[in-house]
Amino acid sequence: MPRAFPAFLLTLSLVACGSGSVVTPSTTAVKATAAIWLHPLPPGTSNPSNPPDSGSIDFLKLFASDAPWPIAVAHTQVIGLYAGWIVSIDDQDLQSLVTFLNAHNMGIEIEAPAMQALATCGTGVEGYAPYGVSLHDFTLAYLQRLKQLNAQVAYLKVDEPFYFGNVTNDPRSCNFSLTNIASQVGQYTRLVKTVYPSAQVGDVEPVFADGGYPMATAAALAQWHQTYQQVTGAAFPFFFADIDWSNPTWPALVKTLEAQTRQQGMNFGIIYIGDQTDTSDLEWTSKAYARFQAYQLTNAGTPDYVLFQSWEPHPTYCLPESDSTTFTGLIDAYIQATGTE
Repeated sequence: MPRAFPAFLLTLSLVACGSGSVVTPSTTAVKATAAIWLHPLPPGTSNPSNPPDSGSIDFLKLFASDAPWPIAVAHTQVIGLYAGWIVSIDDQDLQSLVTFLNAHNMGIEIEAPAMQALATCGTGVEGYAPYGVSLHDFTLAYLQRLKQLNAQVAYLKVDEPFYFGNVTNDPRSCNFSLTNIASQVGQYTRLVKTVYPSAQVGDVEPVFADGGYPMATAAALAQWHQTYQQVTGAAFPFFFADIDWSNPTWPALVKTLEAQTRQQGMNFGIIYIGDQTDTSDLEWTSKAYARFQAYQLTNAGTPDYVLFQSWEPHPTYCLPESDSTTFTGLIDAYIQATGTE
């Protein structure tokens, strides 16, 4: 769901299970074929909703040659990065990350803004490059930096352009038409492909109970994705559901979106996460576990991609995977529970 802060600040610098109890893997695994994506929040990344020094303090340790996550490494296809972190991190650390990912045949996913704020609107709203900051130049800066290091950028997620460009009641939003948003995202996609021709540029949007959009959620998202295809001549290659877990009917809604997404020619992804208000890594990872269990084991969801991502204060640690409260420990629990190959 919307992250309650301007995502560009982040890029530059809920059935919810809240008991906090230890969650153990299901004894009945349902074979899953979804590709696993991992996208922690690096420490010190700007997010006004978080306390200072939030994020995974050992993020860079994931990419050491002896990093203690051999099981998760063998099953993780993609590592996610925030665009502004790419331009702010020092050369040595970024090179170490790229070297590790290339050695383990992992691709990179980037979450980034795809709309340009105007003088009168958009600045400070998620999904926009602020007025006075060129979206074109910023995009080329992070892509070319990775290209120079021989990084394999496979996917880019445009950051909720439909919701923040048209739907949100934030008075700072530009309230662009769907056609305008689609045109901007299409232009962004063409720019990306000048550097990474084979990269897939897909969409992520919040998934509310009906009432969060001007029409039923599934219908609103279908209309947006149809408009994008009409304007650009091609469907998004994928769509990720950013779910409002407080909606008790979320599994049924997401199942509807999964089917609809594929009918519109896109792969379907789901973001598994804890809550902004969680006070410990145990609470956060327990909720994320409960959510993938609810969707894939209880409700037989079959996403193409599962994204373990955080823009929240937790989890504090990515490692080691032997600790079930870490990011990689959560991935191991997913692998065991779903029988992922």
